[in-house]
Amino acid sequence: MIIGVPAEIKPSETKVSLTPSSVRTLTELGFRVLIEKNAGIKSSFPDSEYTENGAETVQTSQEIYEKSDIIIKINQPQPSEYGLLKNKQILTGCFDLFDCKDLMSEILEKRITTVDIKKIKTKNGNFPIESAISEIAGKTIIRIASSILEKYRGGKLLCSTTGIKPVQITVIGSGAVGLSAAKTASNLGCNVTVLDTDIDKLQQIELLYNDKISTLFSNSFSFEKILPFTDILICAVKSDLHEILIKEKDVKLMKKGAVIIDTGLSSSNSVVETMDRILPVDSPVCEKYGVLHYCFDDISSLSPNTVSSAISEILTNYLLNLLKYPKFEDFLKNCRDIEEGILTYDGNITEENLAEHYCTDKYELSMLTGF
Repeated sequence: MIIGVPAEIKPSETKVSLTPSSVRTLTELGFRVLIEKNAGIKSSFPDSEYTENGAETVQTSQEIYEKSDIIIKINQPQPSEYGLLKNKQILTGCFDLFDCKDLMSEILEKRITTVDIKKIKTKNGNFPIESAISEIAGKTIIRIASSILEKYRGGKLLCSTTGIKPVQITVIGSGAVGLSAAKTASNLGCNVTVLDTDIDKLQQIELLYNDKISTLFSNSFSFEKILPFTDILICAVKSDLHEILIKEKDVKLMKKGAVIIDTGLSSSNSVVETMDRILPVDSPVCEKYGVLHYCFDDISSLSPNTVSSAISEILTNYLLNLLKYPKFEDFLKNCRDIEEGILTYDGNITEENLAEHYCTDKYELSMLTGF
C-alpha cells in the first residue's frame, strides 16, 4: 500500500501530516511512503530526514496523487489539486466541504473516501487529533499574547515578577483551547479568570485548580465587571451560528493597550464584533478603540513542528492498524474510531449535515460496507 504526502499549498499553512519518525515506523512495517519535495521544510523536517527514514521524495504533487492509494494531508485539497485526485482513493485531512461544490463533485464522481481527521473519535468519546491541536493552540496563544505585550506595551512581561502586579488574562470558553491557555497563563503567574455558561465545567476548574484560576458565568454582567481590568482577552468559543459575544460596547470598556485574541477567527466568523478582518501572519495586529486585535486565523500553524508531530503520531497508530486487514472495509469494522470521521465512502455521502446541504441521500456506512 502506498501512502502519499503532498506539500500543503493553502496560504499560511506550515504543518505537514507525517514526520520522519512516523515514516520510519510505517516503512519498516511494509508501507511505501511518497513525500513531495520540501513538504516538511516549514515544520523543520528537511527532505534528507525523510529519505534517511525510508521515504521516497518526489518532485511534484501530481506524482503523489497519481501513485498513492492513501493521501495524508492536513488541509483538504485546494482548487489546483482537485483534478489530481484519483479514482477510489482514500483522502484524509481537515475538511470543510459545505462551500466547496467543485471539490465535492470530484469526490463523488471519483468515488473517493474522505476521512476528517479532526472527527476521529475514540471509545471514551475523545477526539485525539482535535484535542492535541487544541492543547497546543492554547499554549501558543499565551506565547502570542506575550509577544504582543512585549512589542506594543513597551516590553511588558506576561509572567509575574516580584513586586509587580501580574497581568490579568480573561478566557471566554472552557473547552480544550481555553483551558490549555488558562493553565499555561496560570503557571506563568498571571491572574486568570475563565468564563463559561456550563456550571459543571466551572465547578471542575474550581476543583482542579483551587484559587489559581477564578471562574465567572459568561454573561453581559460579567463582561462589564471584568473587561475594564483585562490585559489579555482570549475568546475560545466555537460559534457556528455567527453569534457575537463581545460587542463593540464591550470592547470600549477595555483599557488602552489591552489585547483581544479570537481562537475561532475565520473569514466569515468571529465572536468579537470589532474583529472583522483577517490579517497576514507578518502583520497580524490592528487597533480599535485603543485595544489591540490579533487577527490571524490559523494559530496552530505558528507551532508547526509540535502540531505536526502530534498529528503524525496519532495517524500512524491508525495506519498501522490498517496493515492488519486485507480490505479497508475490514479495517473500519475493527477500528470504529475512524467511523465518526468518514464524510464520504466510495463516493457516497455518509455525513448527515453534508447530505442535507447538497440535497442528496445520506448513506449509512454500515449499508455500504456490510457491517
